Amino acid sequence: MPIVSHTVLRKFVYNIYKGAGGTEEDARVVSDHVVDSNLAGHDSHGVINATNYIGGMANGPASDKMEIVKKSGAATVINVNGALGMVAARRGMELAVKKAETCTIGVVGLHRCGHAGRMGEYPPIAARAGMIGIVLLNGGGRFMHPHGGTSRRLPPNPIAISVPRANGEPLLLDMTLSVVAGGKFLVQAARGEPIPEGWMIDASGNAITDPNVFRERPQDTAVIPLGGFQFGHKGFGLGVMIDAIAGGLSWAGCSREKPTRGASGIVMFAINIKDFIDLKDYEQEIEYLVEWVKSSARLPGVDEIYLPGDFEQRTREKRLKDGIPIEEPTWEKLLKAAKRYNVDIPSTLFP
Repeated sequence: MPIVSHTVLRKFVYNIYKGAGGTEEDARVVSDHVVDSNLAGHDSHGVINATNYIGGMANGPASDKMEIVKKSGAATVINVNGALGMVAARRGMELAVKKAETCTIGVVGLHRCGHAGRMGEYPPIAARAGMIGIVLLNGGGRFMHPHGGTSRRLPPNPIAISVPRANGEPLLLDMTLSVVAGGKFLVQAARGEPIPEGWMIDASGNAITDPNVFRERPQDTAVIPLGGFQFGHKGFGLGVMIDAIAGGLSWAGCSREKPTRGASGIVMFAINIKDFIDLKDYEQEIEYLVEWVKSSARLPGVDEIYLPGDFEQRTREKRLKDGIPIEEPTWEKLLKAAKRYNVDIPSTLFP
């Protein structure tokens, strides 16, 4: 398994996108997104998906395809017209922040949006602007079963929230309402490793451990809601409500056999903290919260209590120094793409 420096990998993927006809902005945003996902330890949303976005690079600037279809006060609804989702989602959160500067709350809905990758990328845009950022998505493919059911009915419907703090990076929660994101199955398959029991079941409720079945047998398999068989009603219930908000408000449509506009709708919220409380006072309150939680007695063998975002930050620090592990099949796909677009293959994997 190659271990690649993030600077080498970032430039390599960027050059592939440029070679495929991508604009400077599109190539930069998408290459940064996938590599930063690997840095954060979310390999399921990293360069394992990099070649999937090549087809969207030669269709002109993604920002040119975004069409505002409804605008009223603090809210905007945008038809992305199939453009690169990562570019659209970043623009969407930036617009929500701009709206919140004058309206206290800014809300942007996106539909017909290309795959937007890791939702945790976007709320910190608001947090770094002194706001609270929230992102809801009814997307990622409908593969989660209802609590008590066995058929694929809902997407993983992730939620991501970020808040600023006085010291350190913003807190960041980024989670799916299924036990794992769909990309985790692709990572396990690429590494030739089984999936644990408790991730996926067949039509009779039996556990499945072969990750390839996730794609090969959609008709009689499903991913379990967050909480498992005992407490899956919680993950399932939250998933339904996110579907109702993200699907409904974005115009994409809620989950059904043929959603109104294909589902995969995104709704982004930015909440301007200073309209409620002085920003410094708020950030200090978050520090009190962090200190209080981390002061808890720990179980044997636990060195640190992680708050939302801590794991990603620790992984990022390690991989910035030691490099990013890339599965052999993923690396081979990148090499094949480089050859196709006459892009130089890195002569060394570390600068």
